[in-house]
Amino acid sequence: MNPATYITTSWDDGHPLDLRVAALLSKYGIAGTFYVPAENERETMSAAQLRELAGVFEIGAHTLHHVDLTRAADETARHEIVDSKSWVEDTTGMPCVCFCPPIGRFTSPHVHMIRSAGYLGLRSAEFLSLDFPRQRTGLLLMPTTVQAFPHRFSSFAKNAVKRMVMANLWRYLVHGSPAEWPALAESLLRQAVADGGVFHLWGHSWELQDFDQWRRLEGILRFMRDLAHPETTVTNGQLCRLYAPPVAVLDHAARVAKATGVQG
Repeated sequence: MNPATYITTSWDDGHPLDLRVAALLSKYGIAGTFYVPAENERETMSAAQLRELAGVFEIGAHTLHHVDLTRAADETARHEIVDSKSWVEDTTGMPCVCFCPPIGRFTSPHVHMIRSAGYLGLRSAEFLSLDFPRQRTGLLLMPTTVQAFPHRFSSFAKNAVKRMVMANLWRYLVHGSPAEWPALAESLLRQAVADGGVFHLWGHSWELQDFDQWRRLEGILRFMRDLAHPETTVTNGQLCRLYAPPVAVLDHAARVAKATGVQG
């Protein structure tokens, strides 16, 4: 039996250029989750654009005002976490099951807030992982593999040391090269397909524009399509449902029903 392999992508900040990312994902048959705040220091999609995107892709919460949770008071952080879920659902008419903290920053109290708000999954900004979602305090924690951005080695080293995941840094030494990030992505995707795991590509559409990465993104999406089976590409929420224990799925459904007033 072949090991399980899944491909997922996620895109942060809700910039209007997310629609260009969405068009490329559709072209190559790759699933995606877009983490969108209600407001940001940069331009964000209009409500109409967000509803258009939600018709094809999953929308996750990214706080209301793109707040660094680690710099916010507890009550402010709770408000940003809880109300961003309501805002996504009210705007799109679709359930919001995943949350991504801006800048990838959160603490243990925030994990409890995120679970209590009714989310099933929490996407982090851990680099170079091929892990399946990890259970943490009733949530499914999703690390990432490669960011669509030309990082230097020092960025990977700092990320690994901060999160105490030195195995990820070793993975860079095995798969990394002085070439562009797509070479690292291709090598890690090959490993995920051969040995099982989750290949999670993520990024910001405004960075793709600012750093002229569109051609590279399209190249790696084409590679992902050609290497993987269609059934292996999933949204962040679908990935969490696959690896959530039944009790967690039932608990999540009960919390959603309580929050919405829907009785089973």
